[in-house]
Amino acid sequence: MEMHQLRYFQAIAKTKNYNHAANLLHVSQPALTKAIHKLEAELGVPLFNRIGRSIEISVYGEKFLRFVEESLLLLDRGVKELQSLKDPLQGTIRLAFLQTIGTTILPGILRRFKENYPDIQFDLQQCNSQRALELLENNEVDLCLVTNFSRSFGESNWLPIKKEQLYGYCSINHPLSHETSISIQALRDEPFIGYKDHLLMQKQVLKWCRDAGFTPNVVFQGTEVPTLAGLISANLGVGILPYYSGLEALPIHRFEIADTNCQREVGLAWKEDAALSASAKLFVEFTSSNYE
Repeated sequence: MEMHQLRYFQAIAKTKNYNHAANLLHVSQPALTKAIHKLEAELGVPLFNRIGRSIEISVYGEKFLRFVEESLLLLDRGVKELQSLKDPLQGTIRLAFLQTIGTTILPGILRRFKENYPDIQFDLQQCNSQRALELLENNEVDLCLVTNFSRSFGESNWLPIKKEQLYGYCSINHPLSHETSISIQALRDEPFIGYKDHLLMQKQVLKWCRDAGFTPNVVFQGTEVPTLAGLISANLGVGILPYYSGLEALPIHRFEIADTNCQREVGLAWKEDAALSASAKLFVEFTSSNYE
């Protein structure tokens, strides 16, 4: 039994799909299939039930998965501890972050940290909140720079950094373009431009609207702020978005939402039961002490 077989098994159990697991692991599907067949032969039991092109984890696989995850987590901790002993001021921090944070908070944090610890490197991954938390859960990143919309974090695995205001936006040709602050109720009859429904930001905007007594008429949806802002600038609708550097160049007007606390808290999150490397711990401590 080899380490890579266990990681392959874990990935297939999580994704329930050989193709997805192969892409996640950056290996070919035949190599993945061969490794699992070899593991099953060694254990003498089927780890997955194959139903046509679909698979589901077997009773044996469910039982085995608990031990595999515990073992891999323990081994990962051991590797990080050895790396820390070797040189705590070197290494690579794997950090996932949201697109909007990449132009606001992240650059300043990284600049200050690198000025003090130039030998520590970063592996950055830009993605949405759901993907960031998935990477964290799968131990593919050490830390996530996300918002408190993502989920409820405990004090043991969440460092709040900054509260960010969210704003209403409309075209400069819209009747609201002369307003600096309005009630969210004023948007009741407006066509809305927002994020895709599965994204947490959209869920929060919908909640604010429903709390105010209406469901917005969403006419266009997207996944990135520049696209949404472009649609708003074309006077196709209004939207509630986080601040994003560069929007000032568009024919777009920003206003405050007066009667709703349109804020989000940005912070660092890490897996509660995972041991952080020395460099990742240092980054958390430095950010806690130095970010204003």
